[in-house]
Amino acid sequence: MKPNYQYVLHVQFLGFRFRGWQHQPGQQTVEGMLKKTLKFVLPGMPVKVLASGRTDAKVSAEALPVSLYLREALPMEEEAFRKEVNRNLPPDIRILTVREVDQEFNVIQDVVWKEYHYYFSNEPGFHPYAAPFIGYFHEPVDIGRMREAAPLFEGTHTFESFCSRPGGKASFERTIEISKIEINTYQSAAHMPENTYAYIVRSNGFLRYQVRMMVGALVMLGRGELHETDVINALNGEAQLAITTVAPASGLVLKEVSYK
Repeated sequence: MKPNYQYVLHVQFLGFRFRGWQHQPGQQTVEGMLKKTLKFVLPGMPVKVLASGRTDAKVSAEALPVSLYLREALPMEEEAFRKEVNRNLPPDIRILTVREVDQEFNVIQDVVWKEYHYYFSNEPGFHPYAAPFIGYFHEPVDIGRMREAAPLFEGTHTFESFCSRPGGKASFERTIEISKIEINTYQSAAHMPENTYAYIVRSNGFLRYQVRMMVGALVMLGRGELHETDVINALNGEAQLAITTVAPASGLVLKEVSYK
């Protein structure tokens, strides 16, 4: 299909009940649900969508940019289209904005940076209702030490120890602009633990499971299972580091994507 029109949708979703973004046969995914709804709203029109990146199972997004490619222009105003799509989507997926863009726009290659937040707590008495939103770590951790160590990831480093290793000759070098831990002021609810934290990380690109494994390394450091020099040596490519704690997916949120 050669599209004549391109629209960018900013898609917000809670990923807890989905097997990630990308369509998978026999699995419930965000892309699959969105395409099914778009085909219902636009009967008879071929529909193609492409996201700025894939999210894994249970991962959420505040505003995932998704290109919608069509042969013909939308048969209604963009705002009316947004409302009609939302009316037919399940309540854990929403379209925030719709706008037409130039055909030269590339939703993947034109990304300047992506920012992820990882929300977590280790307080006793963790309420099950918080599980879709907050990663939980049972053992005590030194939050202060984790906060001091988080900026170690900033800069250009080798992240081979902090990702699921893909096959072939992959490049593990990435540049991290921001890596910090703050008090979580982004989420609040009656069932949330009293003290929760947000790990904030920004880069122009991430490897598979990279953020969750970076959080895992910080948790291991907070438990005394790693030392700061272990992390530094791994980032410099001087040693391999075994990350035995991978943060649960449900605490991870794609917060924002910035374009040129």
